[in-house]
Amino acid sequence: MISKAVVALALAGAAEAFCPSPLAGLATAKATRPNGMELRMSDSAAPAALSRRGLLSGVAGAAVLSVGAKGASAADPKDLVRLENGLSYQVKKANSGPLAALQPGVVDGDFVIVDYIAYLRDGTIFDNTVKRGKPVAFQMGKKQNIPGLEAGLFGMKAGEQRRLFIPSRLAYADRGVCFEDASKGCLVPANTDLVYDVTLVSVGPSPI
Repeated sequence: MISKAVVALALAGAAEAFCPSPLAGLATAKATRPNGMELRMSDSAAPAALSRRGLLSGVAGAAVLSVGAKGASAADPKDLVRLENGLSYQVKKANSGPLAALQPGVVDGDFVIVDYIAYLRDGTIFDNTVKRGKPVAFQMGKKQNIPGLEAGLFGMKAGEQRRLFIPSRLAYADRGVCFEDASKGCLVPANTDLVYDVTLVSVGPSPI
């Protein structure tokens, strides 16, 4: 469950968070870790919701797990919601309070603040906003994220949690997320299915 501190941080910074910096540069710009490792993505890569600095920080903190990776790829088929685009998800926490029916669900164009832990299907964590203590913010439908993450947020209400099972074609496809030095491998290998544990911290309509 997301801590009150993280929620307070996200809400206090909402004005800044709702103006996310352009992420398309991730495809071509170099981002250097303290030990000199550099990341690359191809020019055709879909923009991701995580910043260059955020991705590297998440990698640095991946060894300390806020949520266990064990069983990340396991799912009871009875609990799965399957979408036509190939995405499937489990509802881990639903907003069932007395006012839940009055709360808006995420729709195209909304601004959202999201916490997530991102896994490879073997349970390896490659990004963790919970560990960083800094949720990501973006506008739905603006291609600021991998398609599978956005698709999995539709209909969610603030405070709800889902586990998303994202096929590679709705993630990084045949590009992956790799180091500049090919000999150092990839954080996300090409054609890799992903699992995201997501918490919707807040949602708001577009001001336009």
